[in-house]
Amino acid sequence: MKPTRTVDTDLLAEELRRALRGHGQFVDPLRAVDALDWKLAGETPPGFEHSALQLLAHMVYWQDRYLARLAGQDAPTPPHDSEGWPGPVAPASEREWLDVVDEFRRGLAAAETAVGAAPLGDTGPTLAGKTRLGTLNGLALHNGYHAGQVVQLRKVLGSWPPPGGGDTW
Repeated sequence: MKPTRTVDTDLLAEELRRALRGHGQFVDPLRAVDALDWKLAGETPPGFEHSALQLLAHMVYWQDRYLARLAGQDAPTPPHDSEGWPGPVAPASEREWLDVVDEFRRGLAAAETAVGAAPLGDTGPTLAGKTRLGTLNGLALHNGYHAGQVVQLRKVLGSWPPPGGGDTW
């Protein structure tokens, strides 16, 4: 017999919001790109496969797909992972870099709003059998993973921590 589980949905929602914005061992993904010089955002030092711009554009790509699915829109997984890495290696200008950062910021705010938009246990045809909780958690984990890559890249480029500080271990 399965034990009965009770879940405090307010607590789950708060934890999801914290996961989306980084807490504990995860850096806030916006902090990972905070005050990064646009020229450094296009650098790919030895040992790194992607620049910060590529990583952030990849995060935007998947964040937008997660959000579309949560909104009931069809956003299938592309047939090859290369489609999830849009755009150039380096920004052509500071404005181009800041536009990608702003796009990510807007999507992250939309994800935080999506936490309370419907019951976390809901499923739907666009969620591929996952719950809203699972979908939002997947988004938070994906962002957290790649934000860590951005931090490592910034460390190698001598651009971490940002002006406001950040973990340096």
